[in-house]
Amino acid sequence: METKALHKISYGLYIVGTEIDGKYAGCVVDAFIQSTSTPPTVILCSIKANQTNEAIRQRGEFTVSILGEDVDPFVIANFGFQSGRNADKWANVPHKIVDGLPVLEKAVAFLRCRVTEAKELSTHTAFFCDVTDAWLGEGEPLIYGDYQKSMKTKAMEAFKAFKEKKA
Repeated sequence: METKALHKISYGLYIVGTEIDGKYAGCVVDAFIQSTSTPPTVILCSIKANQTNEAIRQRGEFTVSILGEDVDPFVIANFGFQSGRNADKWANVPHKIVDGLPVLEKAVAFLRCRVTEAKELSTHTAFFCDVTDAWLGEGEPLIYGDYQKSMKTKAMEAFKAFKEKKA
């Protein structure tokens, strides 16, 4: 099977933000879709082993910051290449707290979501959610295929430079 064919599916990259045990948590995701427009509902597929998955289960709500095509590659690396169990990811990026949950300052848009149902899949949990609020930013969203083609290497390099700077 040519799994790179899946990179041709048009979807974006997002940062999920939530809270667990009084600390902010988050991760980068690509498995996020709008399922209905009236009322607005979405589905997030989250890796079961991630701290963010545990946080969503505990809190029952999260934010989604929609990344722009001009996002700093480090933002993706920060939320994708390390665990929140070992690092305060939100401390490394410009963000704000909106109604108790973190969002990126330079998001194309961000949403607040409340979990209504969860379905366990083999490696992920599918969270079915109501969108309880939404804010529009500026810019165009980053498409996953464009990330794979022109930004993934930059994200890895940005994270390597970040780790070397901290050492």
